[in-house]
Amino acid sequence: MNLFKTPALYSLLVFLFILQRASSQKLDTIKIDNQQSILNNRAFFTFPTGAQNIKRGVDIMSADPNENEETRIVLDIGTMRLVFFARELFTLTDNNFVKTISEQNEEAGYKVKVLTDKEGLQSVLSTPTMWDSTKDAILINDLLVKMTDQSLFQIDAFINPAAITLKNEFQKLTETVFQTLQAGTRMVNRSARREKKGVEGTKTSLLFTLPQDYFITVDQQYDFQVFKIHKYRMLGDTAWQQLVIYAGYHPSSIYSDYGLGEREAKKIKGKFLNKPVEWWNFFIPGENFFDKEQLIPSDAISKGLILHIAMMSNQQKQIDELTKIVEAIQLSN
Repeated sequence: MNLFKTPALYSLLVFLFILQRASSQKLDTIKIDNQQSILNNRAFFTFPTGAQNIKRGVDIMSADPNENEETRIVLDIGTMRLVFFARELFTLTDNNFVKTISEQNEEAGYKVKVLTDKEGLQSVLSTPTMWDSTKDAILINDLLVKMTDQSLFQIDAFINPAAITLKNEFQKLTETVFQTLQAGTRMVNRSARREKKGVEGTKTSLLFTLPQDYFITVDQQYDFQVFKIHKYRMLGDTAWQQLVIYAGYHPSSIYSDYGLGEREAKKIKGKFLNKPVEWWNFFIPGENFFDKEQLIPSDAISKGLILHIAMMSNQQKQIDELTKIVEAIQLSN
């Protein structure tokens, strides 16, 4: 069939060509004049006019996204959408960062370019060479950033399917944005220390004794909090651990999500807030990680409040390290 002999189809093709050309011209003339904070002032980038910091939507049962853990910058141009999504990686690197990441990502099939290398601040741009245009979010560029303290964060650029025909133009735009990287004003405190975090709606705080390279974030929802204790690990380290303390009135256990219960638990005596506690320990089959947790009524903080403590790791020795942190927690005014 000759499309040009079919008036309706010919008109549609002309319309789509004009629309694409107009959109492309709009991208060529867009202004980059909108500086935004990334990860609560960890860094700054300058984005296009009209780009907005819009948090991910969450359901009522989830805590709001934490500004120390993620930032989402959105630019809408008609039906096209460009999203920059930054994540704190809780990862450290060394002076071979550029070489390591470049070799690793080139081997994975990315085009790699060093964008920043000044005064200890470095960034490596990785561009995919293949795309899945059926996805709602299509990755077009990925920037890994090493801060002056050797810690890493990542910021990715995604477009929606409506923007796929201008993929190359959006890649150029995002690279221009990534070139505006500036070091932020917030430095992550990774020193061994004591740190106090208030329990929302009460006059009580939890006082943590943290070893080197630990950092606390607090997620908040209207009737509960989640304290997350992260450990910065070296890039390439396969060990992982997670310590989560839920403070609220409707806790749910992790082990039950895997169909486990008291019968499968290995019970170990311990302490929390200077009182005896029986920790329930599990090895999660299929997922291959250790889980140590307990729900602890905490009327001394607020009537009906429950602290759900969960320690998870792929290594038992990491569980032991987290246990020391948990059992050293104190209450403070």
